[in-house]
Amino acid sequence: MITKQFKRKHVLVTALMCLLPWFVLQAQDTLTVSLPKALEIAMSQSPTIKVANKEIERVTYSKKERQGNLLPFVSASVAYQRAVKKQKMYLDGFDMSGLIDPQTAYLTEVLPKIFSQITVPDAIAKKHNDNVAAMSAPKTGDGSIEVGRDNTFNTGISASMPIISPTLWATIKMSDIELEMVNENARASKNTLYNQVTKAYYGILLAQDSYNVIKRSYNNTLENAKVIYNKYKQGTVSEYEWIRADVQVRNGMSNMVSAESGVNLSKLQLKMLMGIDMFTEIKVEGKLSDFEKDMYSDVLSIDTTTLQKNSDLKQFEIQQKQLNQTLKIHKSSILPSLSATFNYQFMSMANDSNTFTNSQKWFPASTLGLSLSVPIFQGGVKHYKEKQIKVQIEELKYQKDNLKKGLELQVITYMDNIKKSLKKIDFNKEGMKQAEKALTISQKMYQVGMTTYLDLTNSELAFIQAGLMYNQSVFDYLSAKADLDKLLSKKY
Repeated sequence: MITKQFKRKHVLVTALMCLLPWFVLQAQDTLTVSLPKALEIAMSQSPTIKVANKEIERVTYSKKERQGNLLPFVSASVAYQRAVKKQKMYLDGFDMSGLIDPQTAYLTEVLPKIFSQITVPDAIAKKHNDNVAAMSAPKTGDGSIEVGRDNTFNTGISASMPIISPTLWATIKMSDIELEMVNENARASKNTLYNQVTKAYYGILLAQDSYNVIKRSYNNTLENAKVIYNKYKQGTVSEYEWIRADVQVRNGMSNMVSAESGVNLSKLQLKMLMGIDMFTEIKVEGKLSDFEKDMYSDVLSIDTTTLQKNSDLKQFEIQQKQLNQTLKIHKSSILPSLSATFNYQFMSMANDSNTFTNSQKWFPASTLGLSLSVPIFQGGVKHYKEKQIKVQIEELKYQKDNLKKGLELQVITYMDNIKKSLKKIDFNKEGMKQAEKALTISQKMYQVGMTTYLDLTNSELAFIQAGLMYNQSVFDYLSAKADLDKLLSKKY
């Protein structure tokens, strides 16, 4: 009866854990995932890969932007100026305030002669005489005359283009190196994501296999509790022994819940790396033992000479190229540069009386020129800047050598971990078989009263430990192999 209650509680807890995501999260249809499928989805939907691709696109546009500096720059302009206060002009030793412009001379000298021969109304003659008197009145002032007109209009097109520009040419070559760097960063991102997804997948298998070991142990504990309960009812065992069996069953159920929680958390991590909806339910295929048959062949196929393809080393090499190109750009800045300019304008200067009339005059003006710039001396700035760049190049070389030694150390460490993991797998696999056999024998002996409950408990504990250690040793091998593949850039 007690055993039935245990089974009923276990079924209820399991059912609630299975139904809770459906009620709370309204999960979608279950997605069955293998390792190749998980990697395929991650490489197409992961935000990390999308960001890397966008960065490549951005640098490509940046390269085209720099190449555009080789083409002519053309601009159109329209300008208007209003003379609020006209400019004054002086000639030293000469009073210009008494000068009469042609229009005034015409009014004061020519028209009076015409009027003297023509009879005109008195009112018109009087007005004309007043104007002439005002114009011919002696000017008083500072000996200057105002120049310019009320309105100035200016419109035109200007263009410029570099003909010889060493700095620009060197900068465009830098764009190619920058594009190479972002491509290498994208490769590093893919390599890292590949490693993370692979290890997350192995982590789920470890959690699932550990859960299966604990579940099997729980089922054995449940069967043992049933036997002990029957013996307790028959009076062949003490109540203390039954209580211990009862506690062990409850502990086993708690361990199962914890193991199931670990499986769910591992799946959430994998879904995040894959870039899929976190509410999508996934089912991960496979077991850790499925990889055991290919372990030795995989180890034999490891080629440590591919360390030169390591992304970190490649990035250091590209950084060296960038510094060398920076040095070339700096050296090119001391070379002469030649550019061509062209300017075509239409201009008009008019007073208010003839603005936007047929009498307003427009005149064109155009120029075509060459501009040569030759740096001569800048206080030693260029010289010391060049020395700084050369020091950076030497620093980067030492850093690369140090990185290479560190990567070689990691390769040796991973290879050592792989070899030790293979030995542990052999030992633990045999130990798991022996522990399972010992548990079966211990259960039979306890049922016939040939052993104590303590011996049975020890057998169950040994079985759990052996199963967990075997799974852990396989996971350690797969994890070390994945890290080594990433270090050697085996996939990307």
